[in-house]
Amino acid sequence: MVMLTYAINEINEILGKQINTKKYEDVSFKYGLDLEVGKDVLNFELTSDRVDIVSKYSLSNVLAAGLDISIKRDKNIGNESPGIIIEKTYRPFVNILHVKLVNKLGEDITEIIKMQERLDKNVGRNRKKAAIGIFDYNKIDFPIRYHMEKSKNINFSPLGYDSKKTYIEIINGLDKGKEYKELLGKEPIIWSDSKKEIIAMPPIINSNFHSVTKETKDLLIDITGTDASTVNAVTKILLYNFQFIGRVSILSAIYKENKINPQFSLDTHKFVLSEDSVKSVLGCHVSANQIARILKCMDYSVKVSGKDIAVEPPFYRQDIMHQVDIIDDVMRSIGVENIPSITPHSYTEGGNLQDHYSINNIKEVMLGFGYLEIDINTLTNERYQFGDTYIKGENYASLMHLKSGEVTMASKNIFPELLRLISNNLHKKFPQNIFSLSDVVVIGGSEVGFNNSKRLSIVSCSKDVNVTEILSIVKKVLSDSFSLDNLKTKYNGEELSKTFIPGRGYDLFIGKNKIGFAGEVHPRVLNSFGIELPIAIAEIYIGDILYEL
Repeated sequence: MVMLTYAINEINEILGKQINTKKYEDVSFKYGLDLEVGKDVLNFELTSDRVDIVSKYSLSNVLAAGLDISIKRDKNIGNESPGIIIEKTYRPFVNILHVKLVNKLGEDITEIIKMQERLDKNVGRNRKKAAIGIFDYNKIDFPIRYHMEKSKNINFSPLGYDSKKTYIEIINGLDKGKEYKELLGKEPIIWSDSKKEIIAMPPIINSNFHSVTKETKDLLIDITGTDASTVNAVTKILLYNFQFIGRVSILSAIYKENKINPQFSLDTHKFVLSEDSVKSVLGCHVSANQIARILKCMDYSVKVSGKDIAVEPPFYRQDIMHQVDIIDDVMRSIGVENIPSITPHSYTEGGNLQDHYSINNIKEVMLGFGYLEIDINTLTNERYQFGDTYIKGENYASLMHLKSGEVTMASKNIFPELLRLISNNLHKKFPQNIFSLSDVVVIGGSEVGFNNSKRLSIVSCSKDVNVTEILSIVKKVLSDSFSLDNLKTKYNGEELSKTFIPGRGYDLFIGKNKIGFAGEVHPRVLNSFGIELPIAIAEIYIGDILYEL
């Protein structure tokens, strides 16, 4: 979650109108913004889907759409070639922007620093996937070069210091150095100018001389990182937000190798809506012209042809992945309260699904063992599912039209997501015993080539955990929930041979049917997730047991 707090007068000034708190509450509710009103202050809590809202300007722009107000924004995007060379490094992807501010930076210096921090943390994953540097453009001597440099040659005045510091002094003596030094490779990366002066050492810290002040009129912004899609996403968000306070240009660079070019583009995926497709979701008729008017107010490009509407989302909207996302925007503008209710033509008696009682029984057994139930996201990425678990990445459902490197596939196994959760909660008390009854996506069995399948994943993390303990829980689940008492084990095959400690990993069988796997996690996997205590896991194919055994 991202928290944005602004004085009411500050937002009113951007909107150019005096808006009362009641209107702010109404509009916020309409557009899914969680608003808490304080004394002369608006506290907004934003969900992860609107990562483009990172400043008072982009926030005000959303509010303006609901209040039928237009905010000035320079949508013209320039292209410049001042002389920038990008060499191959371990953070290979780089985009650069130039912002000519309408006015001196002034008090907005605080706003852009907060915007940088929000993006570095939430989208850039604490600078690991992408990091932002902001400089005074007029203090830079072009051409500039992005390259690796020997650590012994690092000697410059870092941000906030007048005296020069060596590489060791920066990474071991400065707060930012200590916080982010784990992101560095064998040698640091630097930006250097035509005089061979160091401008910055990304993703750690910038040079003090090239830093921005309240008097700054022109900004140079670099976005560097390890993931091209994340670097491009951050660039789009920055470009959008800075359009409210200046003219933005994209700076072209010479990339020494084509594979390190992030291929930045403002093109977005195009959709076609129809009056019928909108009605099928909302349950009421909305004319093509009305849909077009609504979407234009939200910065969509639209073209009406009879009852069809060709739609192109704004380049900065990372959350638009499907027609339904666009229809959701239409619904928010109309207002849920204004969509008429419809009496159903027929009535049916509801009932529990076939697996309801078995699933509930499993949960009761797990809770009885002191395990905490976790709901996980079905969508994940190859790194967590395969890379960090040392499983061969094959036979899985990948996603199309990707908006983020964080979400690229549907889960094939549940346990990697539970390991990920533990790694994010190392500050909590141990032991940590958790389970999840969730769907994974498996190949085969339907016209689209994939099926949802229910799995039970059990993960125990403590200093004394072992696979025997986990297997005893599995036997209890099978006995109480399915009256199955003939569980057999066999040492894991090749697929999980690197995931579990040799001799401590098993495939699980009922008769000749494989119904899951269990084992003690190998230290190499624990290291991937930054976990120091031993972990034992089991994953049971509940869907197969319910419908096939």
